[in-house]
Amino acid sequence: MSGTAGRFDKRINRVAARHSAMRNGYSYRVDKSGLISIKPKRQKVGFPIGMFFAILGIGLLFKAVVFANYGPEKYASKIELLKSGTVIEQGSAWLLEPGPPTYVLASIVGGFVR
Repeated sequence: MSGTAGRFDKRINRVAARHSAMRNGYSYRVDKSGLISIKPKRQKVGFPIGMFFAILGIGLLFKAVVFANYGPEKYASKIELLKSGTVIEQGSAWLLEPGPPTYVLASIVGGFVR
């Protein structure tokens, strides 16, 4: 009796999982014998491009705030300190190098920081 109940529970779990997978949509398929079967659509997996640009913008804003807070000379000395460190620190120094967008944002943010 317990074996029958175990098989039944497995079948119920399989049916419930398939049912929840159909929340994303489904499609019909007719095979050669004429049997109609319903297949759940795959869930799209991917990194949203909007999230990428949001992270990029937040990083740029952070860099501009730090640049405006320290000033160009002190910020450059901190970058030089990172350049002489490990590989990860050197990569961070490369990312934190000030560029034209940093200067523009730092001039805008500078009034709020000081």
